Amino acid sequence: MLYLIGTGLYYLNDLPFRAVEIIKKADEVYLERYTNPNDITQLNWLEEITGKRITILGREGVENDALVAASQNKTVCLLVPGDPLAATTHMSLVTEAVVRGIDYRIIHASSIFSAIGETGFSIYKFGRTTSMPIYSENYRPESFFDAIKQNTENGMHTLVLLEARDEKNFLGVQAAVDILKGIERKRGQSVINWEKTLFASRLGGEDQVINFVEKAGNEVHNPPVCLIIPGEVSDYESGAIDTLFGKNS
Repeated sequence: MLYLIGTGLYYLNDLPFRAVEIIKKADEVYLERYTNPNDITQLNWLEEITGKRITILGREGVENDALVAASQNKTVCLLVPGDPLAATTHMSLVTEAVVRGIDYRIIHASSIFSAIGETGFSIYKFGRTTSMPIYSENYRPESFFDAIKQNTENGMHTLVLLEARDEKNFLGVQAAVDILKGIERKRGQSVINWEKTLFASRLGGEDQVINFVEKAGNEVHNPPVCLIIPGEVSDYESGAIDTLFGKNS
């Protein structure tokens, strides 16, 4: 049996309560962190209340068939930051389990896709989500800008997830803004409504920050971080955003 268990937005104790009993009965328990550098200060606490050793996995530990193979004859739990199926990586584990005739269960949890409503933008008005990678000398894609442009032209908002490889190696707010503005200049296109664009840092954490990118400055906002780029903003949304984040203050 393979269990994919969401741990919630940021803290490990945000995971669904019923997941605790499932973990107690598991043969092997893993926590992946490469899709989201969530807080793991409570890892010892979770091991203590479940009586299980929890092994942390990176990309290589998840993107192979070892977990699915192990669940052929054991009960294996993979703990996933946010909701288990928010990233396509984990659906591949589900499909592989089905192909092999292995039972699986999904324990859903809160994720950025629901929590983003805290910004004041309506969840129903978001288009395609996109990700911005950390740029290097030889890797400078622009496909995320195309997604933003398409959403904006359709009047939809865009959730832009900024890459975070770990707590020290991540794409910051100002760097992301500079990249996007650079693409706008290069293409001669004015796509983004910068006045109403927000960023959110560590949404769901006690130290979460939500604010206008115009107010971000050069301050370091720790991951996970995302940008919220508006499409057509209703009067209701505009009023909520300005009230919540002090645009007129």
